[in-house]
Amino acid sequence: MTALKNVHPAYEEASDLEAANDHAVVVTPLGAVLPAAYLEEAEPSPLMERASRWWQRLIFTLRLGLILALLGAYPLMSILSHKVDSSPVLSSADAMWSSPETATALTLIGREETGPGWAMDRSWWHPQARLKALPAWQEGLTSALSDYMLLTAQSVTPDEFAPDADLMAAGRLLAPVSDSPAEARMRAAAQALQRYEGRLSRDLAAAPNGVEAAQKELNLFIAWASTAETDLRIASETPDGWPASRYDIETVYIARGQAHAAAELLNATFAAEPTLTASRDIAEARDVAITAWRKAANFNPLFVSSPGQTQGLLSDHPATLGWYIAEAKQATVTLNAALVAAQSDAEPEIVVAVTP
Repeated sequence: MTALKNVHPAYEEASDLEAANDHAVVVTPLGAVLPAAYLEEAEPSPLMERASRWWQRLIFTLRLGLILALLGAYPLMSILSHKVDSSPVLSSADAMWSSPETATALTLIGREETGPGWAMDRSWWHPQARLKALPAWQEGLTSALSDYMLLTAQSVTPDEFAPDADLMAAGRLLAPVSDSPAEARMRAAAQALQRYEGRLSRDLAAAPNGVEAAQKELNLFIAWASTAETDLRIASETPDGWPASRYDIETVYIARGQAHAAAELLNATFAAEPTLTASRDIAEARDVAITAWRKAANFNPLFVSSPGQTQGLLSDHPATLGWYIAEAKQATVTLNAALVAAQSDAEPEIVVAVTP
């Protein structure tokens, strides 16, 4: 057998005998003219071609949508995980607390744990790990509660005795620590406050009372306001970041957290001791102070901006919050002065009789 011209060498021409055989291989030489009927049957269907193109487009669209969804889902989850609850603390009429201040502190801690959770405990891949505002808010809130509990521990104990152990433990545990898990510390602090509340209900512990204790608390709030004013002024004058720097955002939300704690603790203090507001001037000053602190705590811009790099195009949020903090500070000073004046009026005058 000889190889056909223009045919692949793997195929050889069949002899006449082999061609007669039904099992012979039929070879079509290259360049041979095929019948028209064969060509019509071999032509692809236009409908199937269109269906194939649409299918490929659908697969491409689905892949592109999946990629965009993955790229956009993480920032969206970060935005949705930013939850700051600055609403007033409303005590239940059914709950009988010996110390409204303790109840308020426990409520503020529980809100963060059951709400957004403790952002400083998140792993690097978690959406909350990218946030700046929420961790700063929680830092300001817990640091304020820590200062308050440490002050209360000193106030409820006579000078010859050691400070209340549970309040001291709660104050230390509430203090922000960068390298310690927050959730475990906050739960331990809540347990210490519950132990103090239990002892207080059985008359085994003392609660702060009187004008002197209230004045110490007001002086603490005034100190918070002074520190926040300084930090916010520095943030407003520092030309860094666009529309705001990390320092600007953290300063604003730390001040908001402290303002929220001041408003709710101030309200709880006067609720625990109604005799402090026997004077109309004190009651009015109290309402003004609580409103001013809540106004600062509820200052919630869509995003924090500073005029440093915005060239005056956007608002100066650190300066605005600094103004609110200054109002709250002045209202607290006025309330403190009203308490001092009421105490002076209540003290009996000592008349010394001089005999000639």
